[in-house]
Amino acid sequence: MKTFLTALAVVAILVLAGLAFMFSGVYDVSASTPDRGLIRWALVTTQGHSVRRAVDGIKGKVAVPNLEDAKLIRTGLVHYNEMCTPCHGAPGVKISEIGQGLNPDPPELSDVGHDAPEETFWVIKNGIKMTGMPSFGVTHTDDEVWAIVAFVRKMGRLTPEQYQAMVQQAGMKMPESEEHGEEPRAQPVPAKPATPQ
Repeated sequence: MKTFLTALAVVAILVLAGLAFMFSGVYDVSASTPDRGLIRWALVTTQGHSVRRAVDGIKGKVAVPNLEDAKLIRTGLVHYNEMCTPCHGAPGVKISEIGQGLNPDPPELSDVGHDAPEETFWVIKNGIKMTGMPSFGVTHTDDEVWAIVAFVRKMGRLTPEQYQAMVQQAGMKMPESEEHGEEPRAQPVPAKPATPQ
């Protein structure tokens, strides 16, 4: 009985300490301050194990399409170019100001080809809480998510010129600042022709 009461007292103290920490406001939630030390370790470890467990739960239950299919990759390019480049960039495309302000930093996706395709699928479909990574499964079908997976796996093997060519072949246009890594320049306004008097 004494052991039970001691354990109960320890749990109560931990709960009260946790509540005191939460209500103290001492933890800095600003996106401009990266997490360090034990808090970073706890968050990264929790995320990694959570994603792995979720992926283990879908392996063998989802059919992985042919991720080298050109049509699938082109569909994925369109979705990626529209939604993912602001945060993750692309070959020759810098991460936008929005992506630079996220905490934790959005990863460069050039090495995603080393992950299991089911993991990339799960992350794109479900997102990751408190990272800025949204759940595209809310607005996209599984086929569209697999298309993004196919493109992301190909993207790591593309040069900036190949990426630009693919974007143009898909009928999209890269902004000047993204094409050349420069600040957009103001375009000169053509002079109006003089009207006869």
